[in-house]
Amino acid sequence: MADFRNLRGLAAAAVLTGGSLLAPPAASAAGPFPAFTLPFASGQEVTSAGIHADNKAAEVKNAIDLSPHDEVVRAPLAGTVRLQHCDEGDWVTVDHEGGWRTGYYHLEEITVRDGQAVEAGTPLGKSGNALPCGGTSTGAHVHFTLWTLPTNARDALESGEWDGLSYERVHGEFADAHGEPVDGKVFGGWRFDEGQGEYSGVATHVADGRVVELPGRFQYE
Repeated sequence: MADFRNLRGLAAAAVLTGGSLLAPPAASAAGPFPAFTLPFASGQEVTSAGIHADNKAAEVKNAIDLSPHDEVVRAPLAGTVRLQHCDEGDWVTVDHEGGWRTGYYHLEEITVRDGQAVEAGTPLGKSGNALPCGGTSTGAHVHFTLWTLPTNARDALESGEWDGLSYERVHGEFADAHGEPVDGKVFGGWRFDEGQGEYSGVATHVADGRVVELPGRFQYE
């Protein structure tokens, strides 16, 4: 597991390459926020480099860098796997009911296939430093991202529109259009609130009000 003092620079997105991936929707087509767990098993220590934007030029902070102690990344909710293919390998996204999509970049030893139905807790792969479509990584982790997809975008993406696209485009243009802030949202009993800068924030254990400044470590019960 990487030391959290060295995690501030994890998964930094590069400058956009230009063009338009998808036009922003007039309004989100996503349903109510689901009851997500965190993307790994409970009962272990977790390191987080904090909350940040996929695209540093964007205002929306829809990503959290996380490192579970057992290194196994799992689906936080039932859904359908959509593997995204690039020249250097694949990365994982999962589509959930109501138009929600979660993403898992840097995974190694991916254990799911495209189109596979998964339940909450299904292993997706191991946290790592894989860069199948570009980007950067320092210290094994999962770059966990949150999007909402309008119906027309879901139809296009299911037909393979993300295949071969660079990390910069998906996590830049698409994040600008459909990235969903993680600020104030609860995953597995922990509420995440963004900080003033990149790779910062606070994780609060809802049950007892315990607060962990990010970057930092917490015990996921």
